Amino acid sequence: MIPSMLTPEPPGANVRLFSILLDQLNRLGVHHVVLAPGSRSTPLAVALASSAMSVSVCLDERAAAFFAAGIARRSREPVMVVTTSGTASLELVPALAEASLSGLAILAVTADRPARLKGVGAPQTLDQLQAMSSYVGATISLELVASLSERDLGSIALQLVTELMRGGPVHLNIGIEEPLLGPVIEGESEISLPSTQEHESIGVRRPVRTTPAPLDTELTRGLFDPERKGWLMLGGVSQSALPDVAPEETIAGAARTLAMRLGWRLVVDSRTQLADKGECVIHLDLLTRISLPLPDIAVVIGDFPLARSAMGTLRAIVEQGGEVVTLNDRSVFRDPGRFVTTGYVADVKETLYNASKLLPEVVSGQGPNLLRQLDEKIDALVQGFAETHPDSEIAAARRLYSLLHGEEALFVSASMPIRYLDQFRGYHLDPPLVAMNRGANGIDGVIASYLGFAHTRPEALTALLIGDLATLYDVSALIHLPLAHRGLIVVLDNQGGLIFDQVPPATRIAPEVQTEYFVTPPRVRPAGVLSGIGLEVIRVSDANDLDALVERARLGEFLVAVLEVGRAVSHESLGSLYAQIDRQLAKEQMYP
Repeated sequence: MIPSMLTPEPPGANVRLFSILLDQLNRLGVHHVVLAPGSRSTPLAVALASSAMSVSVCLDERAAAFFAAGIARRSREPVMVVTTSGTASLELVPALAEASLSGLAILAVTADRPARLKGVGAPQTLDQLQAMSSYVGATISLELVASLSERDLGSIALQLVTELMRGGPVHLNIGIEEPLLGPVIEGESEISLPSTQEHESIGVRRPVRTTPAPLDTELTRGLFDPERKGWLMLGGVSQSALPDVAPEETIAGAARTLAMRLGWRLVVDSRTQLADKGECVIHLDLLTRISLPLPDIAVVIGDFPLARSAMGTLRAIVEQGGEVVTLNDRSVFRDPGRFVTTGYVADVKETLYNASKLLPEVVSGQGPNLLRQLDEKIDALVQGFAETHPDSEIAAARRLYSLLHGEEALFVSASMPIRYLDQFRGYHLDPPLVAMNRGANGIDGVIASYLGFAHTRPEALTALLIGDLATLYDVSALIHLPLAHRGLIVVLDNQGGLIFDQVPPATRIAPEVQTEYFVTPPRVRPAGVLSGIGLEVIRVSDANDLDALVERARLGEFLVAVLEVGRAVSHESLGSLYAQIDRQLAKEQMYP
C-alpha cells in the first residue's frame, strides 16, 4: 500500500501546537505562507493544510523565499516562508538579504533538529541561526515541547509580528523532536484549531505600527525655503498604487504640490508612480552628461535615484556648497555616495503637506522650468530613436512601459532592463506601478519575485522586463511556482551580460577576456528553454508587437515575448543613441 492510501493516524501534539501558533499569527495579520516541503517541517505543513492561511507550495526553497518577497513587496503585509532543516534553510538567505535592505516583512520559519542533536554529527543539522543572523531584525529559537501553553504561543506570535512591523525579516527557528507529529492526543481524530473565544482568552491583540511624527514647523520652514533653488527627488515612492487612495493623497502627490508652490524642480525615477502633468523631470541620468546648473539644495524623498550619474550630480551639489537632505519614514541611514549633509526620519506625507500649507499658492521668482524643457527635448529624441529602431531593446522597454497603466504593474530585472527603463521611458499620464529587487541589486530570484508580486493582484496585469541571463538563472521558478493569472514576461535576449560592455573597466579588458569571463554568452537561448517547459513563447522583432500581447495578457493569458538581438547590435544601438543625445546636449551648453 502506498503512503497516500494509508489510513491517517490522529495528528499528534506537535501539529496541535503549530495549529495554535498559526492561528495566533493569522489573527495578528500574517495571512500568506509559502511552504517548501520537507521532512523535519512535517507537523507545520500538516497544520498549514487545515489553517485559515493562504498557502503556496514550492519545491525550491530559494524560489519560495523570493516569491514571498514579491508578495510582501506588493501587499505590504507580512509573509511567512517555511522550510525544513539543513541546507534547505540556507537557501532563504539571498531573499532575506533583499528583504532586509528593502524593508520587507518576511517571517522565515525553519524547522530544525532539537538542541540535543547539535554538534554530534546528526544528519541535516547545522547552525541555522548563525547563517541568517546578519539579515534578520530578530531571531527566536524555540524548542517544540509539550509544556508550551497557548499563552506561550500567543506571546511568541505577538513578539514575531511586533518585530515584523519594524520592517524587514524575522527568523523563527524551531527544534522538533521525533516522532515529528508528536505523541498522539488521546481522543483526537483530526486537527482541532483553537476557537475565537480561546484566542480572545489569551488576550493578545494585533500591534499597531506607529509612524514617526512630521518635522516640526521651524525645521520644515527652514528645509523648504522658497528663496533657495531646489530639487525634490522622488525615488521608490509609489504609494499611489494603494487601492482607494487618490493620487493627490500620496507622498508623490504631496511632493508635486509642494514643488509647484516652492517653484522647485521635481525629479522622479521610474519607481515613482506619478502621472506627468508637465513638471516631472525623468531623464536626469541623461541630462547629467553635460554640466548642469545645480540647485542650492536637493531633498531626496524615499530611496536614492537609480542612476549612478545622478549620484555624481548630488555629490557635485555638496562640493559647490549646497545641501543634500534625505527624508524618509524608515530608521535606515541612506547615504550611498557619502555626501548627504543631513537626514530626517519623519512622517513624510504629513511633512510635505505641512510645508505646502506654510507657502502661498504659487511662488514667483524661480523662473521658467528650463530643466523640464531640456528633459522634453531629450525625450523627443529618444522617442524618435525608438520609432526608427523598433527592433531595439530600448524601443521594447519604452513601449512596454507606455502600454501599462493604473493598477497594472511592471516588475524589472536588475542590470540592463532597469537602465533601459529608467533612462529611456517616456512621460506617462497614468503610469503603472514599477517594482524591482533593488535592495541587493542582483539578478537572483527575479522571476520568483515577479510571480509573487503578481500573485497578490491576480485581477490586474503584471508584466516582467528581464534579460536573458537573469531569465536562465531563475527559470526553475516557472516550474515550481504558480504562474500569474494575467502575466507577460518580456525577455531581452542579447546573448550575454551586455551590462559588462557598458561599465568603465570594459575599455581596458581584452575582448576575449571580456566575453569569456564577464559577458558569458549562455549555451542555450531563453526562448527554447521556456517553450520546452510548456510556456507559450512568442518571438517578437518589433516593439509594436507587444501591443497585441499586452491585450491578450489582460484577458487572462500568461505569455512570454522574446526579443532576440545580438550583443553587438544592442551595443551599437546604445552607442548610437548616446551619441545623438550628446549632440543635442552640446547645443544646450549655454543652458542658464
